[in-house]
Amino acid sequence: MFVNKKNEKPQEQRGSTFNLISSGTSITGDINTSGDLRIDGQIIGDVTCTAKLVIGENGDIKGNVNCNSGEISGTVQGEVVAKEVLQLNHSASIHGDIKATRFIVEDGASINGKCTTSKNLSLPDHLPEVKLIGYEKAQVVPQ
Repeated sequence: MFVNKKNEKPQEQRGSTFNLISSGTSITGDINTSGDLRIDGQIIGDVTCTAKLVIGENGDIKGNVNCNSGEISGTVQGEVVAKEVLQLNHSASIHGDIKATRFIVEDGASINGKCTTSKNLSLPDHLPEVKLIGYEKAQVVPQ
């Protein structure tokens, strides 16, 4: 909780950069980054992110996605590979195969493709894990 300021490295030396592609922005071409990336615009091309990738509700990717970890609320038309955890929020729409070490899907997410969990995507001591999150409405049971 407490940080020793003498030993703390500046942010740029830790490699933790943040990139944003905002809503209304359209890019044609591949994107490669070693920092965190949030996409709220449109990408036509492959996206490679060796850190965390977040695709917002308005984010739209027509191409393959390769990331360390990801959280998707928008649309992807292509293969999605996450070396660690991939979370699909309720508004996510995936049209393509998914490969991840750990996989979390909220109720309402749409997947049109094959889903694979594999510990080979990450460190050998990680175990594949899939969690399905569903919300049930209370029902009246007739007596």
